[in-house]
Amino acid sequence: MSIRDQILPIAAGQTLFDVLRTIGVDAVELLVDFNQFVPYVRGEEAIAYSVRDAESTRQLRRRFETERMRISALLVNTDFCADDAPAHVKWATRVVQAAGELEVPVVRIDPLTVKRSFASSQVRENLISSLRQILDQTAGSRVDLGLENHGPLANDEQFLDEVLNALAGPRVGLTLDTGNFYWWGYPLADVYRLIEKYAARAKHTHVKNVNYPPALAREKRPIGHEYKQYCSTLIDGNLDLRRVAQILCDAGYRRDLCVEDESLFKFPQAERVQVLRRDVAALRAAMTPQ
Repeated sequence: MSIRDQILPIAAGQTLFDVLRTIGVDAVELLVDFNQFVPYVRGEEAIAYSVRDAESTRQLRRRFETERMRISALLVNTDFCADDAPAHVKWATRVVQAAGELEVPVVRIDPLTVKRSFASSQVRENLISSLRQILDQTAGSRVDLGLENHGPLANDEQFLDEVLNALAGPRVGLTLDTGNFYWWGYPLADVYRLIEKYAARAKHTHVKNVNYPPALAREKRPIGHEYKQYCSTLIDGNLDLRRVAQILCDAGYRRDLCVEDESLFKFPQAERVQVLRRDVAALRAAMTPQ
């Protein structure tokens, strides 16, 4: 089990590692920003370790080894339709190389683009072309690419199928996000169907939940329909965590389930660590055989 670094409520005087221990996990997904820095600690120890080269990456690895913590995945926010798309390819390539140096199994890839005027077909082709370049430039690596079902295009089943069919090699799959399919508007039954469909291609996960009223849960909804109102803690949503964990296990998935509770804004800052502790406990119970 792991958790996204960006959702951790780190108070002044604390580090990321302090909060991980309090919450009860020993692994974290780290965001690597476009300048190739890993902001893995905050608070009084606001140090950013670069992964720009092998030496700085070794320092990052040593720090996690000292703290007896793991990095479950590196996350990049890529835009392969941007005017500087080649720079995004270069950056993601370096992050994949760094993941290998850190013995991190997967890099999460973002399919979003700020260019809303681009047709779905153009976004898809740019994404496929960019991922092929990254694969070619990291040939021989054991690090996988986990394309997240993220945003209005990449939660569409046809879009995902076209990308995954074009990149059928063993290193490309999904960062399978349970909540994003639901956010996109799929009825609950279809969310389970899609998790089952793509479980064998899962390289990484984001586990979140939504608590729609029963009528809304059963029907197709507009993308993002009242998400801020209905997003929930992991234990309070409609998705059955045990069912999700079992689907992934049956498909052979053996990597982390990564907590991504997007409802934390609903709670006072002082309560958020306890909310995450409940999330972790609920997910751990779901992973435990009955």
